[in-house]
Amino acid sequence: MTSRRKTSALAASALLAALLAPPASALELLVPAYFYPTTHASEWQSLNTVAAHQPLSVVVNPDGGAGTAFDPNYAAAIDALRTAGGKAYGYIGTDWGTRDASAVQAEIDRYLDWYALDGLFVDEVSEYAADLDYYHALRSYVTAAAPALGLIGNPGTPTVEGYLDIFDTLVIYEDSAAKLSSFTAPAYQSQYDASRFGMLVHGADEATMQTLVNGAAAANIGYLYTTDTAFGSRLWQELPSYWDAQTVAAAALTAPVPEPPAALMMLAGAATLLAAARRRARA
Repeated sequence: MTSRRKTSALAASALLAALLAPPASALELLVPAYFYPTTHASEWQSLNTVAAHQPLSVVVNPDGGAGTAFDPNYAAAIDALRTAGGKAYGYIGTDWGTRDASAVQAEIDRYLDWYALDGLFVDEVSEYAADLDYYHALRSYVTAAAPALGLIGNPGTPTVEGYLDIFDTLVIYEDSAAKLSSFTAPAYQSQYDASRFGMLVHGADEATMQTLVNGAAAANIGYLYTTDTAFGSRLWQELPSYWDAQTVAAAALTAPVPEPPAALMMLAGAATLLAAARRRARA
């Protein structure tokens, strides 16, 4: 094949891949669903319903983490969520980098043995450079055990930039809506994709939720969740009263699949034909 034909084939193949790529979401809800599947069956069903038509990540927390025994109710809830199209992340606390690493690793193993997960939600993440080695070791353990697992880290505040080498996403704000006015985003945030950053906001009324959702793109936030539940014993134990409105607001920011123009479809077809020709030439 001449270099010109090879270049054309590569370009057409790249175009075909772009045409067939799934739509990108400008905003995905990240829900800490710390409520039991059978006592809150309607809430879990609502999560499944939402997951069927828009991006949704759910943090599951069977018993302060994986717990000490397999729970078939959680296994069924996780499977139903993932079948619907959602992603499930298992909760693991690290006590700001002071929890014994072997205990964290054992908990990771229990999650992997018991539940089908898309990733881990690592809570109580340190914000300081001095603790980077602790979390690098955690990342290495996860990569060796299950390379496909995603990692969301929750320091709840901006960290040193090095934590972005460890976590796929950092939750840079977990606090009350009342403190939003004093929040300052890290200077490096604009250098990364919005999918690398998330916010969890409690004590937020519906108007505040709408403001945060509408401003997520400008704030370079790819994951967001707000609740009107205030900080306390019931935090993350229920969906917000405006849950339906929040899902609708977030769904409006999910990019639709565009209808490709006829000319692009012709080029995509050309890519297929060129690829077939290359296979025949090699035969």
